[in-house]
Amino acid sequence: MRRSIYLTLLLQLLNQTSFSIIFGPVTFQRRPVLRQLGSMVASTTSLISSSPHSVDAFSSISQNVPTSKNVPKMSTEQSDAKNVAYRAFAMDVMGEKIPVAMWYQINNNQEVERVLPSAKYLHRISVRRIGELLARWDFVPQFVAKNYQLKPTLNNVFDGTSVPVPSSGPVVLFAHGYLGSRFDLSHIAEALAQDGFICLSAEYPESLAASYAVKEDLDRATITNQLLTELTSSWGVSKPTSFGIVGHSLGTGTVITTGDNSWARVCLAGFPRRPNTGRAVTQNALYISSMNDGAVSPGRFGGASAVPSEFSLLEELNIPQPIPKQSMLLVDRPDAPNHISFLTNGVNDSMINLLSPLLPVAEALKIPVLDFDKYQVSKDSDATARLVIPLVKQYLKEQMKAK
Repeated sequence: MRRSIYLTLLLQLLNQTSFSIIFGPVTFQRRPVLRQLGSMVASTTSLISSSPHSVDAFSSISQNVPTSKNVPKMSTEQSDAKNVAYRAFAMDVMGEKIPVAMWYQINNNQEVERVLPSAKYLHRISVRRIGELLARWDFVPQFVAKNYQLKPTLNNVFDGTSVPVPSSGPVVLFAHGYLGSRFDLSHIAEALAQDGFICLSAEYPESLAASYAVKEDLDRATITNQLLTELTSSWGVSKPTSFGIVGHSLGTGTVITTGDNSWARVCLAGFPRRPNTGRAVTQNALYISSMNDGAVSPGRFGGASAVPSEFSLLEELNIPQPIPKQSMLLVDRPDAPNHISFLTNGVNDSMINLLSPLLPVAEALKIPVLDFDKYQVSKDSDATARLVIPLVKQYLKEQMKAK
């Protein structure tokens, strides 16, 4: 009933006398734009209504969406592969419940597959939050959202509710980007957890999940600081041996501003210069970026020639051991990753599933779509992971001295 009321109000709005509104520097006539938007919202609402509950990880989607050619899926069929536990936590920050995802190694692998259920990631996409952050729209109904149950990338990630969290070990935080989610880099977290890292990913205010209200002063630093407190006081990791942090896009700023000089840092889809001043980043960090990134383009800074002299420019087919503490891999080839190629396949598939009907509206209004349009064609999350994960693992092991 509430959905019908919202759509009725929207249609009445579309029938009002047209007048101009401004989206950034471009002027549009409200009536034709909102008429098209109304059609898209209606079709998206219909899609959500037809499947009101969480769905499993795209068994229906995979039949209609082709995967990248000649890209083998990641597997954990090796007999020596360690099993991984996944836990979902929530912490109280300024009166809001902030979701946190955690991955860690299961020490006793015997009969785990028979005893523990497979993990599922409860993922949500809010079209209202996307409209608010990208176009300052405040008229999209709250119900235009969808819940998903994503499968882990690896086959041996289990529900860790009954699995004790290690009291000691190397800790790696993950920082998602603008309109990202705590599951964006879950494939990297799973791979690191297999090797003994304790990985945590919080939902930040810019998340497309919109799990909590955005408040003044409830920022990334506040959430990260509380996460580190909860980690040692409430979640059982009383003796972290070292710290690292991995971030994507906007999350690379979180990477650079978190921790002290002892922290290991990895930045995906970023550039080792400050965006406002152009000054070189001084912290030790590994950057992995692509010249095909249409959202955070390295070309905006000057490309390879603008990489600070303190940073070693790596060659994709000739990665040194050890990797220099300040390094950058700048992928520059015709099939190089785009901005969201760095994210896990399940997260990207869910965006395709829900947001594809809205892409024509975004393109008509010249709203930035963070390379979503490119990814619809490339679908190269798996291929990008084959490049990124071994490099991230090697760098963090070297910098954090993890066994």
